[in-house]
Amino acid sequence: LPGAVLLPPWPVDGARRDVVRNAQYRRRAAVLLAPGGVRLPEPATGPGVARRRTAAMEAAVSSRAQSRRSSAGAARRRAVNNPYRIPDGSPWSHVVNVSGGRSSAYMLRQILDAHGGTLPERCEAVFANTGRERPETLDFVEALTEQWGVPVTWLEFAYDPAGSPKYRANVVTRATAALDGEPFTALLDSGSWLPSMTARICTAELKVGTIDRHLWQSRGLTKRQTRKLIGFRHDEPRRWKPALYQACEVAYPMVDAGVSAGDVAEFWRRQPFDLGIDSARGNCDLCYLKPRANLLATIREEPARAHWWIAAERRSGRTFRIGESFEALRDAALAPGGNGETGGGDVDGGEPLPCFCTD
Repeated sequence: LPGAVLLPPWPVDGARRDVVRNAQYRRRAAVLLAPGGVRLPEPATGPGVARRRTAAMEAAVSSRAQSRRSSAGAARRRAVNNPYRIPDGSPWSHVVNVSGGRSSAYMLRQILDAHGGTLPERCEAVFANTGRERPETLDFVEALTEQWGVPVTWLEFAYDPAGSPKYRANVVTRATAALDGEPFTALLDSGSWLPSMTARICTAELKVGTIDRHLWQSRGLTKRQTRKLIGFRHDEPRRWKPALYQACEVAYPMVDAGVSAGDVAEFWRRQPFDLGIDSARGNCDLCYLKPRANLLATIREEPARAHWWIAAERRSGRTFRIGESFEALRDAALAPGGNGETGGGDVDGGEPLPCFCTD
């Protein structure tokens, strides 16, 4: 090659090495690798070459800047696409529905992490107590505040026939929370039908309606001005596919994130605290949507828990479950010499029916 410089041979004959470190120079050089040495063209000189070199360096700087901007844009897109992050400037006030179960608490933790460890502005975590929640559930909700420093507003349904309005949402604490079904009893005293598998008035009034009343009483917010974040998982479509909420905006962050029961269980195995009951028992002690076998097992362990449910059915003359009263369930569970596993009252092959109380 004319005007070339002869470089010394490689220590190992026949070795093929890249002897050019500068990327720009490597692209322009005609490299010849041979046992006798490597011939490279001498760098060109002149004003034209300098201008081209300057332009190339400016282009490289511009490319790096564009790459950084693209990375920042990708980070912003990831933040926007995070199902647990509430977009800046959202027109809604957001409500995190805390049921007292592991899934909704998992969702709460993800929302906190997406906002630097705290709830963003115009966002409130709420827990609606029916009075039939287990003590372990109440302790767990209180632990969320103690362990994570997140305020959770405790609410209960209240009915005053002489009041205006008659139906209200009372703010309570762990120390003053109802423990024997008082909010549920107040709902029945208001003239409501007894909830059943086909008319889940307890969810609509003790949970959803109570939260809506609280938002109106405390901040003057209507249903259409709020967005509720519900802790349904992706692997329970029977709960999140039905459109229970027709008049307000609802989001299911865990559905969007593809979270399963295994993900939730793994998360709680790593935490210093946990809900002190088995997930199959649920939060509401004898929810009529549970499989019959679950109800029988609970009654056998804690017979007194059936008292309130039996009294509610006697007063209304109706039953919560189809074809079997809680009195019959109690008798079957406590029958001597039997485990009470035979009998009716189950639908869907003994699977729990989907409810909207979140976990």
